Amino acid sequence: MSIENKIPSKSPQTASRIVDGEAVIVLLKKSRVHVLNEVGSRIWELSNGKRSIKKIADTIFKEFQVTKKKALKDTIEFVKSLTKKEMMVLK
Repeated sequence: MSIENKIPSKSPQTASRIVDGEAVIVLLKKSRVHVLNEVGSRIWELSNGKRSIKKIADTIFKEFQVTKKKALKDTIEFVKSLTKKEMMVLK
């Protein structure tokens, strides 16, 4: 299965809240706090374990002024980064 068809979800090891349009995420087992920008926060919100990376990227394309190709590329890179930091998991 290609990465764009995988379904990201928030790790159960995180707690998060949206404050003034930015996601504040606490990685519980490492006691680290991460703050995401507007686009990252939107990707975080959309990563509910029901949407594929491609569907999330389609939403980013529609809501922000980027090309479809850039939205997909950036979404993939962002999800990979949060997965590596153990903030997200992929199905």
